[in-house]
Amino acid sequence: MILATEGSVGYRTGHIPGAHHVDRPDYEAPPDTQNGVTGNIIDAAGFTELARRTGINRGSTVVVYDDKYDATRLWWAFAYYGKSDVRVLDGGIKAWKEAGYPVEILAPDAPAQHGNLVAAVALPHLRVDTADVVALRKNPATQLWDTRSLEEFTGKEQKKGAYRAGRIPGSRHAEWTLFKKKENRSEWLTAAEMQPLLRKLGFDPKKEQYFYCQSGVRSTQVLFALYLSGWPIEELHNYDSSWIGWSKDYNLSLEAGVPTADPRQEARK
Repeated sequence: MILATEGSVGYRTGHIPGAHHVDRPDYEAPPDTQNGVTGNIIDAAGFTELARRTGINRGSTVVVYDDKYDATRLWWAFAYYGKSDVRVLDGGIKAWKEAGYPVEILAPDAPAQHGNLVAAVALPHLRVDTADVVALRKNPATQLWDTRSLEEFTGKEQKKGAYRAGRIPGSRHAEWTLFKKKENRSEWLTAAEMQPLLRKLGFDPKKEQYFYCQSGVRSTQVLFALYLSGWPIEELHNYDSSWIGWSKDYNLSLEAGVPTADPRQEARK
């Protein structure tokens, strides 16, 4: 089963033959079920229905692809809900087209019968929320990473959906683009290529790794990159509500500017 995790316009202008379209709203939980936070993953019942209507069975091999960074979000959701044989197409639709493979314009017919996958939380540690991140302050065996752009991390830019600009106190910066190659046909850094980057950024392999971004999507890019390079999946955690959830709660403090540990020294608040 092939799933295209891209916008409707991109899908209609050419997708991999037979690929079913699964856009982000298809697997987002209603905000009223998530304390008003947008972008969280749907519950197990909702994910079961999504998987079944695209014909996914318990034994299906699923390939997901994107045109930017959504494929790892869906891979993460499948892993969280117990579906292990899910693969991300390296390079996405851009690499597919550049290689000269055929595309289709029309969507495939709906599966003749629904799949039999039953989603159930199998790896609960993969998804954490605000209370878990607050508790990290008392846990020295963890590292928290902001995978957004430097402008977002320093509070210079506030994206739509966020309630305040800045970052979670104590978080380090590891922009998601650092873990990707420039050429589309080989999108991900190899484990060997990633090692000097991880050392430079300060990743400690003895600690649990927590990631966030604006809404828990770009953060799965870094989580997936570490998983590909051999980090145990049990030590990788995605903050689903991410900056939207944190910034919405005005009882939670934030930081802005360049961290004082940085030699560029800028104000912190």
